[in-house]
Amino acid sequence: MQEQQRHQIWLTIISAAIFLTSLQSTSLWDQDEGYFASTAAEMHARGDWIVPIYNGEMFGHKPPFMYWMMMLGYELFGTTEFAARFFTGVFGVATTLLTYHLARHLFNAKVGWWAGLILASGLMFSVASRAATPDTYLTFFVTLSLYLFAVSGPFNKKLDEPSTEETNRSHLPSRWKDFAIIYAVMGLATLVKGPIGFFFPMAVIGLYLLCMTPIRNIESTKFWRRTFEALKPFGPVNFLKTVWRMRIFTAIAAILLVAGPWFVVVGMKTNGAFLNEFFGVHHFNRFSTPMDSHQGPVVYYLASILVGMFPWSIFAIPSVMLVIQHIHKKAAQYPALIFMSCWAGVYVGIFSLASTKLPNYILPAYPALAVLFGYFFHYWIENPAKVHQAWPRIALFFLPLVGLGAMIGLPLAGTLQISGETLLDRVGLATNVQSHLIWTGLVGLPAVIGGGLAYLYNEKNKVPQAMQIYSIASVLTLLGVWNYATPQIASYQICNQLGSAVHKHAPEQNAQVATYGFFQPSLAFYVTEKITRMPDAETAHAFLNDKDSLLIISSKRFNELSEAGLQPVEVVEEFQRFPERGTIMVVRPLKGSVKLATEAREASPL
Repeated sequence: MQEQQRHQIWLTIISAAIFLTSLQSTSLWDQDEGYFASTAAEMHARGDWIVPIYNGEMFGHKPPFMYWMMMLGYELFGTTEFAARFFTGVFGVATTLLTYHLARHLFNAKVGWWAGLILASGLMFSVASRAATPDTYLTFFVTLSLYLFAVSGPFNKKLDEPSTEETNRSHLPSRWKDFAIIYAVMGLATLVKGPIGFFFPMAVIGLYLLCMTPIRNIESTKFWRRTFEALKPFGPVNFLKTVWRMRIFTAIAAILLVAGPWFVVVGMKTNGAFLNEFFGVHHFNRFSTPMDSHQGPVVYYLASILVGMFPWSIFAIPSVMLVIQHIHKKAAQYPALIFMSCWAGVYVGIFSLASTKLPNYILPAYPALAVLFGYFFHYWIENPAKVHQAWPRIALFFLPLVGLGAMIGLPLAGTLQISGETLLDRVGLATNVQSHLIWTGLVGLPAVIGGGLAYLYNEKNKVPQAMQIYSIASVLTLLGVWNYATPQIASYQICNQLGSAVHKHAPEQNAQVATYGFFQPSLAFYVTEKITRMPDAETAHAFLNDKDSLLIISSKRFNELSEAGLQPVEVVEEFQRFPERGTIMVVRPLKGSVKLATEAREASPL
């Protein structure tokens, strides 16, 4: 018990330090954070807990749970970036602890420790747990539902029971109440992100049950006969039996009872418009058609996992080999490994077939991946002679290389010139941002030192000490990224500055605010007034005829308007763009002598 308490205390401290520190040090990152935090802020200001509204219009992207959490944050802390992100971090900590208990129950406490640590200090999950987005909420409820299934069904008995038809029935919870609770949690996941909140975890359970269906041992030399018998559990008859045994009507009732009322009410309040947009555009269209240029090959998510689970993904090859080996040999942990593999496989497999692809789509698979990686690390530490030394050597050598790449590569990318241009000049990054990269490269220092020491300890066959150092280096690297490097780069964000400029120059007047040639979703969060987007130069020109108008405009569009005969205006504020080059201006009809249009045109770069 003391070991479990120690694990939980340390995982809470580590995950809270990574997920909850310096949340206020950066403005909202566009695109998703800008949309979602702004929508929650507008709902909070209106006192509307039902209809998501963004910039004065219905916003049919996501159900309300994420907005409710942000609204609660705004109520506690005010309408700030910290408030928008706070409960995401809390749910990230909760998911870390839940992953620990999942692995502890399926394997042992030490595997749980590694699983929780890997999840908390992996790159992608830390990004999601610090962002005002729905993915961490979804991951928590998916993990909770599958954890409840595991502890009430297949893993509430000894794992070494004989595989019989009767034992196969024990892979399901025995009580109706257990099913109802599992599906109610999936209902909450549905309130986070829609049907994928219940479809995917139910698919995980179903696939696991199909995989665990007993098959007969056929003594036959015919390949087709053996193959037929091996595939029989996945045939239509067993599939339908499995769906029935999963109490499909209980699932429908529980999910509708939890999530249904809000969908009914929002449908009535919007005359069905929200439901049409949510289910038609953001589900069917996203699966069948690439949206917002978010597409990729079938192997997209394999590459995404390697990046998203860094630095632990360095050990991906030996981890996968060990899991396959133990599944093939039907080791004592065989059912648990199958369950975790089905979990990760369902998310990666289905989303790989979808046309629209984003790294965060498979975030609910990360707890399962963390458990599988944790299983490898525990096995390696306990049995160092059974893991080929080449794999750890390659992996541990890679971390300091990445650290050196950050320490040397980031400064060089912003300072080394080829034909008068830096590498970052060629991708259009603003010059003032490049200068900061010289110092942000220091975030690679823990990886260099920690990775190097871990490699040396491993060479001395001190695997536990090597992995302790590796863990510390991983945590310190993320803390450096979120508390040192990111705030420096984020100091160049301008949407918050644009919002302050609007409030400063229209403090007590009913100003109309519009944009032309520049729009970021977080503008709505900082401006707190409806922002009209000008479709063309003629409309923007006409807009500035109103004496109470404020126009946010890019320098390029401003010069185009000026050349076309723009009436006298004053530029009340001007900011360097981030991360692109150029400037963004706040202009209004000329009332004084702040900065004339002709002066601004001469000073503003394209």
